Amino acid sequence: MGNPKKSWFIFLTNRDAVIAALKRGECDGILPAARGFLDGFAEFCLEAGVLECFEAFPDPRARRSIPIFFFCNTLVYRPLFHLKRLAPIADVLFRSPYILRQLGFNGRQIEEGFYQTPDSQRPFTAQSIGDCFAKSEPEDFLVNQMDVLRKLKDYCPGEFLSGMWVMDSVTIHVPRGAHTPEQEFKVCVLGVWQESTVWPLLWAFVPSTEHETTVGQKVFAAAEEVLGAGTIRHLLVDRGYLNGRWVTELHERGTRVTIGVRKDMLIMEELMNWGLSPNAEWDPVDPPEIHQDPKPQREILAISHLEGEWSTCDAPLSGCLIRDTYPGEVKYQGLVTTAHDISACEILDDNGCRWTLEEVYMTLTRYWELDDLPPCRPGIAYAMVHFALLAFTLLGFYQQETDIASDTKTWNAGPPPIPLPESELAVYAGPYFALLQPSELVEIVLANIDAWQANRKQLILALRMCEGNT
Repeated sequence: MGNPKKSWFIFLTNRDAVIAALKRGECDGILPAARGFLDGFAEFCLEAGVLECFEAFPDPRARRSIPIFFFCNTLVYRPLFHLKRLAPIADVLFRSPYILRQLGFNGRQIEEGFYQTPDSQRPFTAQSIGDCFAKSEPEDFLVNQMDVLRKLKDYCPGEFLSGMWVMDSVTIHVPRGAHTPEQEFKVCVLGVWQESTVWPLLWAFVPSTEHETTVGQKVFAAAEEVLGAGTIRHLLVDRGYLNGRWVTELHERGTRVTIGVRKDMLIMEELMNWGLSPNAEWDPVDPPEIHQDPKPQREILAISHLEGEWSTCDAPLSGCLIRDTYPGEVKYQGLVTTAHDISACEILDDNGCRWTLEEVYMTLTRYWELDDLPPCRPGIAYAMVHFALLAFTLLGFYQQETDIASDTKTWNAGPPPIPLPESELAVYAGPYFALLQPSELVEIVLANIDAWQANRKQLILALRMCEGNT
């Protein structure tokens, strides 16, 4: 069994070394090659230090024959291969060349298993994945993501320069199973806004009954522990996070907050009083992007110096009153931000950026199937959601290093198409691999047939790994 290997490496392309091994009658594995998009993604995760965070994930198992980083890393790829459940992972991911390359395993290890068992049973199954995370607690995932955030901040600091962050929650439902009860939990996500998307960077799992202000303060405190107080220059939240004392604390630590206010608040009453004044100067703006015809006529009014109108908030406040005029009614909304003399148009535009996270949630649920979970234990549900959120952000950050992300409208998108097998074969020998055409491989084997006579069984086993699911 032994201790899991602690050093990380990726199998390197070395055609000469692989051909030399083939001439000696040696080969560790032969797999169908696939398009190389995720090869670069694998290297990005390694270089960014994400794999080190997986290695440090709290492991509650008594038996740790398979290192926990393997399961963490595997679940990152689950949504990228459009897999809804855990069961197909062993068949689909376990024989994928580029995944094996990234994980640091080769064909021989896959064929023989991580350790020897009397009946030669391979230990990598859906049950082993589930058992790995079954006892994991919500705090384990928050701590793990804090580690990932530290790595990403160091590796790609440019992603954090905009200074605008967004926080919101989404509820996840887990159906009842034969041996597991129905459950529901809330995910509070804090992400950095960037043009057409919000990249989730920190999140916490809490009961669905927990109030947004409680979990919001917890997530933000965790972010400041990693990034430093005041690093988040501007936070956009919805009215579910209304807490005047917390908003004041954030202002005092250097974070501006933009937030909607409720209709029953004194500050909303003051905004309405200004709006009903005959001297109010309303400015027309574009109507909201809603599926309603006709769309309302929208106007906004700027109100500054609102101190004292929010009894529990001592920060300076500027307000934006929104008036939407429909054919049969008029509706009002109130927004405030903790700064003096901010224009109503700027407040409205900032609040529009907050809705970008809602669009990301829609993408995650529709295309990444974030909320389509099987009946399972809580820890497994947390793990599937956790690594799907992480996969979305890691893939987005990686794509920005390639030409794929030249159009920012493509950033908030579903997983890429499943890579298709190519005609080449990925041939492994020791720490190296090479892509060979089948005819090349056969030519080398036939030219060195004496060397392969002793290893004939090994060659046949290696070739059989090309069969079945890939």
